[in-house]
Amino acid sequence: MKILFIYPTRLDKNQNPIKYRKAFLPPLSLAILNGLTPNNHDVQVINDIVEHINFSLDYDLVAITAMTTQIGRAYQIADHFRNLGVKVIIGGIHATILPEEAKEHADSVVIGEADNLWEGILKDFENKCHKEFYQDTSRPDLQNFVLPRWDNINLDIYPKPRGHKLPKMPLFTTRGCVFDCKFCSVSKYFGRTYRFKPISHVLKEIDHINTNNYFFVDDNIACNSDYSRDLFKAIGKKNINWLSQISTTVLKTPELIDLAAKSGCTSLFIGIESINKNSLKSVNKGFNKIEEYKELFARLRKSGIKPFASIIFGLDEDTPEQFKLTIDFLMQNKIGNAYFWILTPLPGTKLYEEMNNEGRILTKDWSRYNLSDVVFQPKNFTPEELYEGYWKSFQEFFSLKNIMKRLYFNVPITSQPFDALTRSLFYQLHYRRKVKNYDHPLSGGIHQI
Repeated sequence: MKILFIYPTRLDKNQNPIKYRKAFLPPLSLAILNGLTPNNHDVQVINDIVEHINFSLDYDLVAITAMTTQIGRAYQIADHFRNLGVKVIIGGIHATILPEEAKEHADSVVIGEADNLWEGILKDFENKCHKEFYQDTSRPDLQNFVLPRWDNINLDIYPKPRGHKLPKMPLFTTRGCVFDCKFCSVSKYFGRTYRFKPISHVLKEIDHINTNNYFFVDDNIACNSDYSRDLFKAIGKKNINWLSQISTTVLKTPELIDLAAKSGCTSLFIGIESINKNSLKSVNKGFNKIEEYKELFARLRKSGIKPFASIIFGLDEDTPEQFKLTIDFLMQNKIGNAYFWILTPLPGTKLYEEMNNEGRILTKDWSRYNLSDVVFQPKNFTPEELYEGYWKSFQEFFSLKNIMKRLYFNVPITSQPFDALTRSLFYQLHYRRKVKNYDHPLSGGIHQI
């Protein structure tokens, strides 16, 4: 069959696709499905954030994966192909949560992880006996070696580190999360479990890709200290640079920070979410200890790892003072990078269930569920106050004055200060332009068209 994989962009308020000149990161989920596809099929992969879809080409099957904020565009694409008589299958986290909704726009829907199902799905479509819904009764066994396929994916649409032929490449070492934060949909999709890929498989994947810049997309790469310790020691022999995400609970085993740094870790995203203890408790994240934040950031900086703090505004215990208090906290603790989000009740989360029962959901226009818009009724703000306070805080954080200060925070903790200075300055100014245009720094890509 001739198969088209699509990673959709988002829609703007006029239901038009938002396009960028460059995308941030190649879609790992599609590369994995690509690797699971038998060689007798002809596969093309399109990142709709940058690339354009040629609807006139004759495809046998179109496969789309989408998060909630992308699903409106996914449905547009699916409807267009189906009107042309092309079969469409939709998967991803939104379709997993709302499969009946997704089925209105697709011939088949994949619920949950597709690793064990994909080859059988293709056979069903070849034999014209596909099912409406596919769902695995068990979690994929990560002991099985699956090599993501990148050779037929256009990697030129992603920014490349200076002197490198490839962009920063994604891979995973674990799936799932043991925590149960109310706003997070990870546990709903992957289960409240933590599964490991054999370290030997991780090393084979690194050797196959053959670059030295990676983003480990794990939700918490340091959740299991024994596995993380062995992983960091193993990849330390590969001479790579990498970044990933961790929880504040890494302070229980602080030696992992030093091991990560020695293995090539340059940055870590940390979901501190709030500096308000009551706000953290309200979303089941009381395990974040505000009194330990200062120590955590100091340890990261001392080891040479740049911390990226992730902050949520609009939690039920937040008040308007939270904006200024957060900016002051970040600057006082020399946090060189931070990303802000508006609390968003994503479908499938406990937060959505609670707010829906309380009648606080303001819209089900899924394109607005981009973590930078207000789609619920806040408790201590009007929706407009939360929206404006959020963006003003973002713009203040990326003011020229604060950018200069944060460059001073970051440069001394790197072994390549000149490269770090030029790279950080480029991205900080790029983020400044984005937030001035009410476009989240991590949304979509670089240079909106």
